[in-house]
Amino acid sequence: MAENPFDQFDVGQENVLSPIVSAPLTEDIKNPFSETQNKAASFAYRQLKAIEETDALIAGGYNPSTDIWNYVASGLPDIFEGLVTGPKYKQWQRAVTDLSTAQLRPETGAVINDTEIVWIDETMWDKIWDDEATREAKREARYRAYMGNRTVAGKAYDKLVKEMEAGDQQKTQDDIYDALTNLYNDGKLSEDQQAKYLELKKMRNK
Repeated sequence: MAENPFDQFDVGQENVLSPIVSAPLTEDIKNPFSETQNKAASFAYRQLKAIEETDALIAGGYNPSTDIWNYVASGLPDIFEGLVTGPKYKQWQRAVTDLSTAQLRPETGAVINDTEIVWIDETMWDKIWDDEATREAKREARYRAYMGNRTVAGKAYDKLVKEMEAGDQQKTQDDIYDALTNLYNDGKLSEDQQAKYLELKKMRNK
C-alpha cells in the first residue's frame, strides 16, 4: 500500500474505499437506531464533553465553590457580567449549561422551566462553600446523568463517538495541510518534505 503522507504526522488515517450499495440499504446501515437512541447518544456525548471540560478546569486549580468574585459578578446585568467575570468561570458556566440542557431535554421535553433549572443546578453543580464531599457527590451525579443517556443510546453512542472522532481527525489533517502549505510557500521545507507535500497536494486535489 502506498505511503500515506499524513502518517509522518501521527494522524493515522487509513484510505478505505466505501462499497456501492442501494439507497435503502445504505440508509439502514447508516442509521439502524431509533430516534430515541440517536437523541440519547447526542445528549450523552455533550454531557461527557462537559464533564471532561469541568474536570480539566478543576485539575487546573479552578474551584467554583470558592470563586466568590465571579459568584457576586454573576448577579450583575448581563452587559456588566460579561466584562468582569473571568475566563475559567465562563468556561465552567458554558459546560454547566451544556450538560444541564442535555439532561433536561429528554426528561422534560422541549420546554425547560426555571424550577427544573434550579433543581439540576442544586443537585449537580458546585455551589459557593460546598465542601469536598458534596462537590464529589455532585460530580458523581453528573457522571450518572451521562451514563443514563449513554445506556439508553446503546450502540448508537459508539457510532456517534466514532463519527465525531473521525471528524476531529479530519480537522487535524486539514490543520496540518494548511501549516505545511505555509511552510512550503515560505521555502522552509527540505527537498524530501517538499516532495511529500506535493504528493499530498496532488492527492487532495483529486
